[in-house]
Amino acid sequence: MSRTTDSREFLESIAPRVVAGIKPYFDGLLRSDPETGAPFLYDDELGDRASCCTTAAAAVFYAWEGRRSAALGSGASEPSLAIARALAEEVRRRQLPGGGFGQPFYVKKGEPDVVDIAEVGATADSLYHLHRVAGSEAARESLIRSADYLLTQVSPRNPAVILKRPGEDFDVLNGDMYAAHTFARAYELTGRPDYLDKAKLILAHLADRFGRHEAGWWPYIENWDGSVVMGNSVAYQATIIELAHSSLPLLDEAQRERWNAVAEDAMATMLAAMKEPPSDATEAPWWARDWSQSGEITLACWRSSDPDTKRIGMSRLAGLADRLAEEGIAAFKPAIANDVPDRSPVTTTFRKAAGFAGMIANLALASEV
Repeated sequence: MSRTTDSREFLESIAPRVVAGIKPYFDGLLRSDPETGAPFLYDDELGDRASCCTTAAAAVFYAWEGRRSAALGSGASEPSLAIARALAEEVRRRQLPGGGFGQPFYVKKGEPDVVDIAEVGATADSLYHLHRVAGSEAARESLIRSADYLLTQVSPRNPAVILKRPGEDFDVLNGDMYAAHTFARAYELTGRPDYLDKAKLILAHLADRFGRHEAGWWPYIENWDGSVVMGNSVAYQATIIELAHSSLPLLDEAQRERWNAVAEDAMATMLAAMKEPPSDATEAPWWARDWSQSGEITLACWRSSDPDTKRIGMSRLAGLADRLAEEGIAAFKPAIANDVPDRSPVTTTFRKAAGFAGMIANLALASEV
């Protein structure tokens, strides 16, 4: 059995539990814009429209669910595909004029959303597949606009560094990979060489920075003199490993081999660190200390060429599907609480559920290619 076939069959084995647990929840959060009548999703814990990133994740879930139901003969695809396209339109409509996305989590009340590179990178797979399988031109346009936005955020100090937030002046290494991933997906849609060149340059930079401070690790944030602003993070190291998947087919053999060697070392470090609970040494960002619900860790394991590591990814996905079946949507209730009353939540149940749903949908749709 091929690796692709094995992955497809595993995903199908957990799909009924995922759809049964997620779709009614999403359906219950659909609202109509009072002026246009267009559908959008409401994040009840945020108390506002769902973020663009989570909306895109829910949209690709609807696209996958509709196509799957039609293929199984258990329903028509068009109602869910129509919702998917409408939600992609919502993402495009709310995209900022410059092409970025607002990030509404952990924002001081009364202040505008933060513009963060993570919101761009985390939408890229969903927008790519929404265009591919649902024919959404809004998704295609939004993905290209977001890649063009990232080109405006190249650091004048280093052309391989994409600034995580406007006005910041340091190197957030997982943010660089969010950008590389977006450039790679945009290149697949357009064939533009500037996107490809940036993706390659960023991966070379990240390979160069690996292990510079501590063997087996990327720090989360570096200063321009190479000193560490914020240290090691299992979750963000996993982000770098897993988001490379879209760029790897575009690299030449030598660069791909170099990257794979780095990623293998980085994964070994992560797995060793996860034998103990998160600490300052292994998860410096306090908000990322819930490894059990980290989709980035799951995806990093899933994409590994090592069968044992791949099985860890499968086990994590199956475990969450089991919890969803047993506990309902409460399985995604965040374990990290926001204890700052004048800020919005650092995450929400909807954000966690949408991330999981989008992950399953994107993996399933990628297995078809």
